[in-house]
Amino acid sequence: MDATPGHQDFAHWLREQMVARGYRMDGLRAGGPSLLARQIGVHRATISRIFAAGAIPKPETLRLIADQLGIPRREVFLAAGVVTECELDVPEEPPTDAPDPSPDQVLPGGLRDANEATIWAMNLPWQARKAVIETLRREARRMLSREDTTASRSRRSA
Repeated sequence: MDATPGHQDFAHWLREQMVARGYRMDGLRAGGPSLLARQIGVHRATISRIFAAGAIPKPETLRLIADQLGIPRREVFLAAGVVTECELDVPEEPPTDAPDPSPDQVLPGGLRDANEATIWAMNLPWQARKAVIETLRREARRMLSREDTTASRSRRSA
C-alpha cells in the first residue's frame, strides 16, 4: 500500500461510496470498514489503513472493492490515482479481427505478478492496460531506489 498526503482524497471518496451503499461509517458501532474487509476477503487493517493513513491498496484489492460495491473498476482505479484519464483514453484502433497481443509480446518479462494479471484482465484496450502496468513498474522502481538511498544513508551514519 502506498500512503501519501494526496491519497486522502481516495479515503474520502471511498467513504462516500460506502455510505451511499448502506455501510455504517460513523459512531461507536460503525462496522462498515470491517464488513467490507470480510466481504472481499482481506484483513480489516487493509481497509483501516485507507481511512486512517490514506493508503492506496494493491490493484487486486481495488478490483475486489469495485466488484463488492458495484462500482466500475475503471472508476475505482481513477479515484485511487492508480491510473489517469490520459492513460485510459488511449485512442481506440479500428476494430480488427486480430486478437489482442499477449502480455509476453508487449511487456518485457510478461506479467510479473497477480496485480499485473488483474490489470491485464480488465476490460480496457490493450494499450491502456500496458500503460498502467508500465506506470506501476516505474513507480515501484522509484520507491525501491528511494529505499536503497535511505538504507545506505543509515549505514553510513551508523
